[in-house]
Amino acid sequence: MYTDEALRVLNEKFVGFAPGWYINDDDPVYKAAWKRFYVAKPEPDEGDGWLQGTQLVLMTSSGRLLSGSMKYGDRKSLADALKKVLATYAMLPENQRRPVAVEGEVKPQPPPPEGGLVLTIYDRPLGRSPEGTYRLPTGDDFGGLRTEAPGGQRSSLWLSAEECQSLVPENPRAGQTIPVGSKLAKRIWLYGLVPQTLWVVEGTWSHDSVRDGKLQLTVEEVSPKQVRMRIYGDVLLVGMSGHEGFRDLEKRYDSRLEGEIVYDRAAKRITKWNMAALGNYTGEWFAGQVRWQAAKPSAPLPLAFAFELDETAYLLPPERRRPRSFIHAYVFREREQYYWDPEKWEAEAKK
Repeated sequence: MYTDEALRVLNEKFVGFAPGWYINDDDPVYKAAWKRFYVAKPEPDEGDGWLQGTQLVLMTSSGRLLSGSMKYGDRKSLADALKKVLATYAMLPENQRRPVAVEGEVKPQPPPPEGGLVLTIYDRPLGRSPEGTYRLPTGDDFGGLRTEAPGGQRSSLWLSAEECQSLVPENPRAGQTIPVGSKLAKRIWLYGLVPQTLWVVEGTWSHDSVRDGKLQLTVEEVSPKQVRMRIYGDVLLVGMSGHEGFRDLEKRYDSRLEGEIVYDRAAKRITKWNMAALGNYTGEWFAGQVRWQAAKPSAPLPLAFAFELDETAYLLPPERRRPRSFIHAYVFREREQYYWDPEKWEAEAKK
């Protein structure tokens, strides 16, 4: 749906807003904002709030609902539809476009750890071609059932300065191999390999889901400017499905990881981290209108993840930072120590 032109208009003329996981809280202010944004009954002199043909909701910062329309399925018409909305917005009186006053406390996204890094993670189910190679899936690959997500879904993982430093040997030499620390390896596996495309946030991996795994680094090139390393390994994650009707269904992800890390010796920081994980997934998954399904061991879903360095994490101002991951901001919102140390999480759970 989102052509380059539509994205340009959205980025330059609109402010993206998505109510976060906090809408589940009991705070009446949040609930009121959510209700007005998404399910409010329009006033007689305003729009219905929807850009028809999409799932975009349109509202001015003063709280006035707008409306618009594009031809459903015609991605080329989205940019023009957005421009028509802007033209309508420009004709509104100032007090209907901007609030007279803004109440409440500004709560920008928290900054990532100083000296650390942020990995952006995308996940995507894959299909198999007749020749056996991997490709983007069709409904036929999953018994005629597509996953609900239209494309790869984005998450993230924060690393501390200490974790970053632990990945670089003190006196690196080509051919040298070191293990990735167990805590960091578990964080990558448990918090990075969560398949958002399958819509299983209700059944994320648990403290004891790592049944087997190995992750290590081999130095491939050393120069005065940089150290280039290969990161590789495998992991078996096992858990229980979380959705009702599948409570006794085991889910598994048996995956291989492979990637490259580049360390800038002058800047003393990691400047590149490209990594992929590919493996078979069995367990619950969401198939749109037919709802929850089970991928059985006899017909697993090929599932892939891609990791890359988020170059903007330390450059953007607070109001434009990407939010933390679902795992970080919601699952561990009141126990963040477990996000940084899954071994503490496991030890506490065993008490």
